[in-house]
Amino acid sequence: MKVQNAKRKTQSFLFLLTTIYYLLSTGLFAQTQRLVSLSFGDADIKTVLRTFAKLGGVNIVASENVTGRITIELKNVPWPQAFETVLKVHGLSKVEKEGIIGVMTMQELESQRRVEALETWVIVVKYANAGAVKTVISGMLTERGTSEIDLRTNSLIMTDIPGNLKKLKKLIEEIDTPTPQVMIRAKIVEIDYKVKREIGINWMAGDLSEPTRDTHFGGGVSTPVTEAAKFIFGTLQKGVDIDAVLSMLEEKNKVNILIEPRIAVCENEQARIMSGKKVPVLSTDEAGNTIVKFYDVAVKLDVTPHIHPDGRIMLELRPEIADLSSEATVAGGIIILTSWIETKLLVENGQTAVIGGVTKTKTSVLKKGVPFLSSIPLIGHLFSSKSTVTDKSEIMIFITPEIIPIK
Repeated sequence: MKVQNAKRKTQSFLFLLTTIYYLLSTGLFAQTQRLVSLSFGDADIKTVLRTFAKLGGVNIVASENVTGRITIELKNVPWPQAFETVLKVHGLSKVEKEGIIGVMTMQELESQRRVEALETWVIVVKYANAGAVKTVISGMLTERGTSEIDLRTNSLIMTDIPGNLKKLKKLIEEIDTPTPQVMIRAKIVEIDYKVKREIGINWMAGDLSEPTRDTHFGGGVSTPVTEAAKFIFGTLQKGVDIDAVLSMLEEKNKVNILIEPRIAVCENEQARIMSGKKVPVLSTDEAGNTIVKFYDVAVKLDVTPHIHPDGRIMLELRPEIADLSSEATVAGGIIILTSWIETKLLVENGQTAVIGGVTKTKTSVLKKGVPFLSSIPLIGHLFSSKSTVTDKSEIMIFITPEIIPIK
C-alpha cells in the first residue's frame, strides 16, 4: 500500500512538472502573470518587439513592412496588455498560430485574409431564432464570408476565414441564451358598480407613482362615439386574494366572470386574450353586390411583458372593449361602440394590475300589482305600480404576471 501511494505521489509530481514546463515553454504563464516595465526613447519598433519576445518567453516574427520608431514608458503592466497597446498605437496587428505570433501591418492582414483558405462551420442555435442571429452577425463577416440558415435544425451555416469563425462562434454562444417566459393570469369580469370599491384596489386617480412609474396613456374610439372611455388603472392591495373575493361576489350575483385565461408568453412577445362574439354586418360593394363583414363585439386584451433587471415587469397593455349600441341607423343597421387605450404599467413580479373605467348601464321597468284586481280594465291601475330600475356595472380586467423560472 505504501509503495502504491509513493508511486501515485511521484506520478502527480511529474505531471505538475510537465505542466509547468509546458506553460513556461509556450509563454502562456509569462504572458498572463508577468508584469513588465519598459522604457524606450525613439527606438526601432523591431528592437522593442524582440524585447517583448524575451520578456514573454514567446516567438515573435515581424514582417518586413513593420517599420518605424517608438517611444514608450511602461511600469508594472501585464505583458499581454502592454503588447496589445504597442500594436494598436502603431497600427499593427498580430496572428497567432502554432505557438508563433506574427506581427504585420493592417494592410498585410487584410491581404492575408483575402487569400486565406475559407472554412464552413455549422452552428446549432439552441434557444434563439437562427434568422435573428444571422441578422446580428451578418455585419461581422469578412468580405468573403457568407451565412445561411437551415430552418429544419435552426442552424447557421457560416463560411469565412477560421479566425473570424472562432470569434463569431463565441459571440453566438454568448447571445444564444434561454428566453425568459412570463405566465400571464388574466380575469375579465363584469362587476356591480356599487361593490367594486370593496375589492381592495389602490386606484391611482391620476397619480402615476409606483408601481406604475413610466406609465404612458393613449386612446381612441371608433365613430360615431364622440368620447373614449375613461380607463383607470390600479393595483391590488397586498394580502387580497382576488380569486376568493370574486368567488364570493359571484355567489351573490354581484359579478359575472367573462373569461379567466392563463397563458405563458416569452419576454418581449405579445399575448392576445379575447372574450366576445362576431357580429355580421351587411354592406354593398361598388358594384352593388351585398357582402357580409364580421366585426368583433368583445373584450380584448393585448399584453407584452418586458422583464427589468431588478425583477419587476413592464407590461405593454392594449385593452379594447366593443359593444352594440342601443341606437340604430336610418337604414336599420347597427352601431358598434369601441373604446381602447395603450399604456405601460410597471409592476412587481406576481403583483396584480387592474384596469377599469368602462361602465355599462341597464334600465328596466318593474311592474307590481294585486293579482286579478290589477288586470281589471279602467280601474286596474289603482291596484298596480310601476318603477324604473337602473343597474350599473363596470368591466374590469385583472392581470397578474409571474416570471417562470428557467430550469
